[in-house]
Parts: sequence; structure tokens; C-alpha cells
Amino acid sequence: MDRLRELYEAGGDPEFERFPASDELLLVLRHAERTASELKVDTAKIDPKEVMGEAAVIRTKLWQYLREQADAGQLKAIEAGRVVGMPWHSFNEALCVNTKHGAQQKAQRLKAEQLRRPDERRAPETARAYELMDAAEEVERLGRIARNLPRFPIAHRLCHQLLEYRDVGLLVDGMSEWWLDDIAEVVDNRTTDLEKANLTDLLGSFVREIHKLAQERNQPATMTDEARHALTTATEFVHRPGPAIPRQQARSQTGTPAWRSRRRSRGRRPTLSCLPGQLSCDRGALDC
Repeated sequence: MDRLRELYEAGGDPEFERFPASDELLLVLRHAERTASELKVDTAKIDPKEVMGEAAVIRTKLWQYLREQADAGQLKAIEAGRVVGMPWHSFNEALCVNTKHGAQQKAQRLKAEQLRRPDERRAPETARAYELMDAAEEVERLGRIARNLPRFPIAHRLCHQLLEYRDVGLLVDGMSEWWLDDIAEVVDNRTTDLEKANLTDLLGSFVREIHKLAQERNQPATMTDEARHALTTATEFVHRPGPAIPRQQARSQTGTPAWRSRRRSRGRRPTLSCLPGQLSCDRGALDC
């Protein structure tokens, strides 16, 4: 916008004193559009066509930026309304659609635009695919916490024991050294449940790598009895099964148990449609 201002000043904008401030994007674009045909560069140092041409390119870029900001802002407004309970049909007029399904689809397209990669379509299916991935990541995160959080006190103690023999007693090099460095950096900074749960995974990665290194070099992983005892204890801990996580009964979007919902659907088989690098299912076909 600063460059656009310079071009209009150089082009002799007859209303340049009324050129809006640079933080007023829409007003800047409206002004530039209104006075573009009146630009006249009298000095021989500047070609009028170059001024108007560059200004046109910048205006195009700014309109694209404004469109992207409008899509993001509109989506935030929709989500804010849904959080407080506004029904989908309330957005029909605002989104220029006739049905609540149309409002849902348009909201999904807006979301897809914020999430998609350049090679993906701006389609509801793209947004739903990302929602499925986010849901799967959340399930994995909660599962990791449920498995590893109760084991954190022991994992914390074992990490400190291994660090005592880092320089004398343990055969560390390459990836095993990298994992031990990572443990040393974070072992006493675990505050959230997820961070505490992740410490067990870091310990497991180190244990696997140090045994792999010892096998590749055909030599023991430890050089002292104390280090051998610490590594043996850590290895047993890593390979000890974690607590069983009870599985919740899957439910459909209406809250009906999944098996009952499938029975009511008269045996309709789930359909899958592949997107680039992703997996997506039609709404209601799978209980995700």
C-alpha cells in the first residue's frame, strides 16, 4: 500500500491529499480504483503506462489479500455464532444460500480454504478430511497421556539415572546420543500432562537406539556394573505393558450407539473417497 501511495503521488493523483491511510485497506482500494483513470505523469523520467501498470498489479494483489482476509473473518464469525447456539438456517441470508445444508457446505468450503494445500480442492470434503485427521490426532494424544502419565515418576527417575552414566558407563553415539541430549534438555521441564507423557517415549527411543548401536558395533552397551543395572532397569520399564485403556463405545452424530445406528441404516455400506494424501468419508457413513 505504501508503494501504491508512491505511484499515485508520482502519477499526479488529483485527489492525492485525500488518499486514505495505509491501515485502511478497503478505502485505499476504493480510492485507487476511482482515480486510476486520472493519473497523468508529466515528467519524462516516468512512463505513464509503467505507473498505471504497476499500480494495477498492486491493486490486484491487495484485492486478493482482502478476499483471503474476508474468508477467514467470515469463518470466524460463523464459528462464533455456532458456539453460542445459532442454528445453521440463521446464516442462510448472510451466506447467500437457501438452505441450512447450503450454509453448512459453504462454511466447510471456507474452512477448507484455510486448511488446504495448494494442490487440494476448496471443497467440503477437504475440510472434513482435516477434521478427521485432527480428531485422530486428539485420540492419539489422549491415549498417549492415559498410557504414559501414570508412568512419569518412574520414567523421570530412570532418565536421571541414565544421565549419571552418560560420560562414563554408557555406549552413546549417533542417534542414541541425540536422544540422550534431548532427555537431558527436557527432563526437568515437564509441566503439562502431554509433556510428562512424552518423556516415556523419549526414554523408549533412547533405549532402542543404544541397544541398536551396541548390536551394530558388536560390543556391550555399558562399561560398568552401575550403568548396566540402570540400562537393564530402563529397558524392562520401556518394554513393560502400559495400563489398559478402556475403549468407549462409538456413537453416531446423533448420539445413538454405532451398532444401532448401522442397523437403522439398513446395511448401507460406508463409502470412501480419496483426496491427495488423505482419507475422507461421507458424513454419517462412518462413526469416526
